[in-house]
Amino acid sequence: MATRPAFSAWLRTACFLAAVATAPAALAFDAGQLASQEVPAAHLIGHGSFTRLGFHLYDAALFSGTDRVSTNWGTHPLVLDLRYARSFKSHTLVQRSLIEMNKLQVATDEERQRWADELARILPDVSAGQHLTGVFRPGDGTRFFSDGKLIGQIAGDAFGRAFFAIWLDPRTSAPDLRAELISDAH
Repeated sequence: MATRPAFSAWLRTACFLAAVATAPAALAFDAGQLASQEVPAAHLIGHGSFTRLGFHLYDAALFSGTDRVSTNWGTHPLVLDLRYARSFKSHTLVQRSLIEMNKLQVATDEERQRWADELARILPDVSAGQHLTGVFRPGDGTRFFSDGKLIGQIAGDAFGRAFFAIWLDPRTSAPDLRAELISDAH
């Protein structure tokens, strides 16, 4: 009988350690903290969810060091964090980005294809709960993070403006999400 309490304590400890060891890293990720590390004085501008055909695809949050995000958004450092609600292959993320940039007619066909090739080397497959974060700093290019870990960078302001236009351009295919992302900008 003396071994039963010891076994129960051991089992509780083993279960706790197993739960901690298998907890998703995304739960510990703080997009606001990453934003403030990458862009001085960054704060949350707005956030929203993206749903297509009734399927929740991701939640988005936009951070900036400026108080206003308006028509001249491409001149300010920005951080866009996407927390995926579903799993997607890297190829799907890249193709969707390319399609959206084509619709907005940003850059030339050659530039967009080069950027798609660079994104294909950077963006991983994502699973539900995972964060992908883009940081655009004019003059310094765009850096990408997966759950807070740097995964790549694309040089040049033209790419950053084209990529962020997917969500922030007034002609975006997701105007409701755009409105939520810039909701605090008056």
